[in-house]
Amino acid sequence: MGDGSERATSIDELLDRAVRAINNGDRAVATALAGQVLAVDHGNIEAEDLLAANPGEGGEIRRLSILFADLVDSTALSIRLEPEAYRQLVGQYRQQVQLVVDRYGGHIGVVQGDGILALFGHPVAHEDDVRRAVQAGLEITREVRSLSERAQRLFGVGIDVRVGVHRGPVYLDIANDDVYGMAANVAARVCTLAPPGSVVVSDGIEQLIGGAFELERRTPAAVKGVDDPISH
Repeated sequence: MGDGSERATSIDELLDRAVRAINNGDRAVATALAGQVLAVDHGNIEAEDLLAANPGEGGEIRRLSILFADLVDSTALSIRLEPEAYRQLVGQYRQQVQLVVDRYGGHIGVVQGDGILALFGHPVAHEDDVRRAVQAGLEITREVRSLSERAQRLFGVGIDVRVGVHRGPVYLDIANDDVYGMAANVAARVCTLAPPGSVVVSDGIEQLIGGAFELERRTPAAVKGVDDPISH
């Protein structure tokens, strides 16, 4: 393991410890641990989020891998298709995403129109949740390509999807099965950087997956609401 991977692992461990401290009510320890991260990784988004995090009642802070999938040009698609055909196609897309997320041990957290947010690490955590999220994203693009071929035959139009994957702290409202926090917003914004039919991962994800995937590194891109650029 190279120095970069070792550094990423060390930061990851510090952030995990900070999350545990917050959920145990030990704000002083959490703040100190987040400060250690910022000392070696200035501007670390997760550490800054943890400094402001407050779990409250009925929920807790978790560090999760977050996948956001979104249909490309869905508004134009809805105009071209009859309402029933559009409903059927979007329903099939949602079903395919659900099947893939389930297959990789994830959990659908939020569905907003044709945008779907999935969590990996809740309610069941796995050691390889980061890789599971990326693998799920890649499989979603493959399944949507197959769905697009069927849509071309049935309706004369194709569909495409873009996927973003990010990891960070979120507030889990366990009672209402909902999720809040900057990390969820970043995952959605990272998704907007993806060309149709592709998966974009944030820097934090890239550092954790190592050589497990073939990555195409591009010029860092700014994401609205995030100070540091996102590489993809």
